[in-house]
Amino acid sequence: MTVLQIVWTLACVFIIASGQLLFKKAGIEIQLAGTWGSFRALLMVFFALVIYGVATLLWINLLRYVALNRAYSFMALCFVIVPIASHFAFGEAITRGYAIGTLLIICGLIVASRFG
Repeated sequence: MTVLQIVWTLACVFIIASGQLLFKKAGIEIQLAGTWGSFRALLMVFFALVIYGVATLLWINLLRYVALNRAYSFMALCFVIVPIASHFAFGEAITRGYAIGTLLIICGLIVASRFG
């Protein structure tokens, strides 16, 4: 993969991760309002779906140039980014097991992208 393709792939990962955070925020809004009919909740869901749509279009375009097996391993970074971001955005805990798992994911991504 070229540097541009890696940047493009990482952009897709970060866009998907931001969509996940918006889905969490929508869930919080639904819980607070006690209904799916909450304007704020529906707004969060709408923006999360738009973000997912944009990410999907970028992903499809990326796959025109990059093998799926090369690009897809980067999606594992969502398992790293989302919980860390949710820690800062929503106060969710990061456990020792999560930290170890995160290191293993990063090591696996390095091996897969370097030697795969």
